[in-house]
Amino acid sequence: MARVPNLDALAAAVRTAPGLLAKRDLAVVNRLAGIDGDDAALLAHGAGYIVVCGEAISPPFLLADPFGAGTAAVVTNVSDVRAMGARPLGVVDMLVSPDRAHAETVLDGIAWAAERLGVPVVGGHLTLGHAPSLAASCTGFAKRPLRAAAARPGDVLIAAFATDGRYMSDARPYFSALDDRDPARLRTDGEALVEVAESGLCHAARDVSMPGIAGSLLQMIEGAGTGAVLDVDALPRPDGVPLERWLLTFPSFGFLLAAAPGQARRAVEVFHGHGLACAECGRFDDTRVLRLAAGGREASVWDLAETPLTGLGVEAG
Repeated sequence: MARVPNLDALAAAVRTAPGLLAKRDLAVVNRLAGIDGDDAALLAHGAGYIVVCGEAISPPFLLADPFGAGTAAVVTNVSDVRAMGARPLGVVDMLVSPDRAHAETVLDGIAWAAERLGVPVVGGHLTLGHAPSLAASCTGFAKRPLRAAAARPGDVLIAAFATDGRYMSDARPYFSALDDRDPARLRTDGEALVEVAESGLCHAARDVSMPGIAGSLLQMIEGAGTGAVLDVDALPRPDGVPLERWLLTFPSFGFLLAAAPGQARRAVEVFHGHGLACAECGRFDDTRVLRLAAGGREASVWDLAETPLTGLGVEAG
């Protein structure tokens, strides 16, 4: 008989995770008009939308692991574009390095990840002789975008991952499939999101990033003005990875999606067709509370009506 996870302990771990709590700082961008809970912006263009996003890399990470930081700059941007149901077109990087050797290592990481994901680096900027700093931007195109804020009460929660990978270290929450997954699949994995978007099988999505799986779901429901239940027993995860660690993980390919109940099964099959782990693992509701569920029990993680996380997204009615 499978052991029922300690939901209260899992909820506490999610609630106090540094990657999630750091997102509270995003409240400062509320002063900018038109900012919502998505990680990318949409600009109407022709028969669709130009998708634009950008990411800044933590300076301590950049100094300690310049190759890994370069890789992360590409992966995070590509994920932000893919989360919108878009195809990435190109990456631009902006790098400040203390010396040439550091810069070359960062750029090697950028080039390696871009080649693995099949997204060209189309330009950038470099300054040497100063404290390290790295940011990158990616542009894409979507015919029928997915918006995190489009999730609705009654929708089915779907989670999709590339689980054929490994953690980058014992101390960090990064799980990468870039070394282990077939490069041909790495380049086309994002087509699953394009397919479910353009077919209408899914209408909302968010990539899983630093807050981890549960924390990213919290950001998604804040943007949508909904609540959600995450069934941790149904959540796809790699063999041998403890549930608590997986809930707090930042994967190289991980997405949360919303689908109408009659569309969810077909959406899952699209991801399976690309060799990705995917399952229905919860539902959206109107509570504005994130809960974890397993074995017929639930535990509350966060009540957004009581305590907003970032303050970005749909206003509660």
